[in-house]
Amino acid sequence: MNRLSGFLKISCRHLLVFILVSLAACTQLRPDFEEPGVKVVSLRALPAEGMEQKFAIGLRITNPNTFALNLVGMSYHLKIQGYDLLDGVANDIPEIPAFADIPLQVTASVNMLNSLRFIRTLLTEPQDRIEYELGVKLALNSRLFPTLHLAEKGEISLTR
Repeated sequence: MNRLSGFLKISCRHLLVFILVSLAACTQLRPDFEEPGVKVVSLRALPAEGMEQKFAIGLRITNPNTFALNLVGMSYHLKIQGYDLLDGVANDIPEIPAFADIPLQVTASVNMLNSLRFIRTLLTEPQDRIEYELGVKLALNSRLFPTLHLAEKGEISLTR
């Protein structure tokens, strides 16, 4: 029994060393990786389908890396004045070549209750500007970087 516990201690140490070395090696595989950028370039309402309203969101995704990004899919949400108003998913995303950007149009559904809350806030508390936040999760076809979380924040002036 004593011999078995000694063997387990040694095996656990070897396993721990192996894990630490493996993690260190993974960080060295792509030390030059830079996070892609995402921007909202357009937003337009699509024809309503019954009670459901959808929007087309125009995005521009930028790849600042020396290698192409092969995307499997993405999920996204758009907050306006802190209200989650639009969200959606897409799985027909083209590869983004190295040092390039691509325009991409995705469809998002409206969160009706939050939209009503947002409209109520605008009517009761008029604003000079509206803050927005786009959150995007990119699913890469890569074991090193399976998902990336990106965000863009900004504001839109309501005055001239």
